[in-house]
Amino acid sequence: MATSAALTALAMGAAADESAVRATLAHAFPQSQIQGIDKTPVAGLFEAAIDGQVVYVSADGRYILGGPLIDAKTQVNLTETRLAVINAIPWDRLPLHLAIKRIKGDGTRRIAIFEDPDCPYCKALEQTLSGIDDVTVYVLLYPIDELHPHAADKSKAVWCAKDRVKAWDDIMRTGVAPPNAGTCEVLIAKIAEFAKQHRIFGTPTMILSDGRRLVGAVPRAELENQLHRAAKP
Repeated sequence: MATSAALTALAMGAAADESAVRATLAHAFPQSQIQGIDKTPVAGLFEAAIDGQVVYVSADGRYILGGPLIDAKTQVNLTETRLAVINAIPWDRLPLHLAIKRIKGDGTRRIAIFEDPDCPYCKALEQTLSGIDDVTVYVLLYPIDELHPHAADKSKAVWCAKDRVKAWDDIMRTGVAPPNAGTCEVLIAKIAEFAKQHRIFGTPTMILSDGRRLVGAVPRAELENQLHRAAKP
């Protein structure tokens, strides 16, 4: 009986702590979506996922910390590990029917990339990919108008090209768009809508086959390692 009462008290205490944390977050981030609140290995500290980011809140709801939270014994970055889970996109939810599909070698490994034809980091990533084999690459055209005002027109021209793969390879290598008006049915807006729903705001953003995302012009060795890791059963 005493054990049952103790467990009930603990549960009530945890619920009260979470309520305090939630109230603090609602006050501090009134326009943000709280994706989840969980305990951490640190006594009296809660983890909160908000708009794809992680913050830490004391159990009484008074203090908010930005992280990262690192396990000094194992040297594991717990914040980074949680972010990988929070921001993952299941492979089968990607709009791959809107992608330019390029198969290299046996194509067994898979990666989807949100790219802008005028993005210098995308061009650097494409150079890296040129030296990687046995991978299927899905390019999702995602022009960032605020940064590259001509990228949308170039993206449309690529999509309307007779050979989209060649058109994409050419424009990323030379910067020259294929000679067409880009007046076919283009669904770039749907890609942008999906990207924004999943908090993808920059290019290149890569989604691995296990759902994890990589951002930026990742060096070849790291990209090979991540592709290998994602392909493991």
